[in-house]
Amino acid sequence: MTAPLILTVWFPFILNLMLQVVDGLLSYKVLSEGVQVSNPLVSIALSDWGVGWGLFYCKTFACVLLLLIFALRNRRRSLTIKAFMITAAVYGYVSIASLSVLLLQFTG
Repeated sequence: MTAPLILTVWFPFILNLMLQVVDGLLSYKVLSEGVQVSNPLVSIALSDWGVGWGLFYCKTFACVLLLLIFALRNRRRSLTIKAFMITAAVYGYVSIASLSVLLLQFTG
């Protein structure tokens, strides 16, 4: 394995996994404060299993999907890198939005 492969594929993969963890923790805190989720699939999981287990299920499913994207790294490297960058951008935005909701709640 070469150094460019580590930097171009492994780093975005690990970044996305860490963003899933951060998003899960922030989402748990926000949902525990009473904010409603807008995603209907996540809403069904939360109503069936509760906030903790529902979020755990959704985040585990998201990590499995990231593993499937990572499995494409040898065949479709450019597609894998683009997919990781898009998911990192989306989850980075969602994490920042969750953090801003928490900050607004504590300051206001």
